[in-house]
Amino acid sequence: MTRYRWYRFQLPSDYPSLPSVIAKQPLNPNAKQGFTRIDGSLGSPIYRYLWRSKIVVTEFDDRGVPSYQEVDTVNFTDFGIVSVGLESFLRIENPGRSIRDLLNAIEFLVGLGFTCKPVTFERNRPTAVFESIEAVKLIGLKVIDAIVGKDLVARMEFASKEGITPDKLIVLEGIPHKIESASYELIYEGIKGQLTFASNGAVKVSGQLAPKLIHLVEKDLITL
Repeated sequence: MTRYRWYRFQLPSDYPSLPSVIAKQPLNPNAKQGFTRIDGSLGSPIYRYLWRSKIVVTEFDDRGVPSYQEVDTVNFTDFGIVSVGLESFLRIENPGRSIRDLLNAIEFLVGLGFTCKPVTFERNRPTAVFESIEAVKLIGLKVIDAIVGKDLVARMEFASKEGITPDKLIVLEGIPHKIESASYELIYEGIKGQLTFASNGAVKVSGQLAPKLIHLVEKDLITL
């Protein structure tokens, strides 16, 4: 299972392409941060942002007396640069708390005029993936803020290997709620995969269909 998030970004009108900029910022021996390019699994270049940090390791001797030592480490975040129409997006792979470090590093290189906003699915979701795949089955649904009483708000989770029909979930009839995430099982030309959308814009994919599913999701990014 691989997780992805997308961020719509814009560079100053007179600025060169982002790949050409980060190519000039490798992680040299004396640098605290830098970029490199690696092979990607989705058929497009993947870039890796690396930065140095220190962690403290505690060791105990035979008497149980602790000693402390600083160890240098190198952390990384992988991302792709995706163009859809006239817009550009960062595709972050397995995003963590380090996303802010990556965005700050790019902003530092580009300077004034760099803007970046996350893509979310709170109001709309990609549709190309459902129109292009032969068989789609909803197998998981998480609902939040379901108002079931004057002073009672519920969080509900539904799962079924046979598939879920949202219209037949009687428990949700007439109850205001928000969908936090939805998981699907998909089949295309005999190949099976799974796809999960979260309202915050995170997408999880697994199976051999993953490259195709991500490609279809990205076709709709400009509509979100």
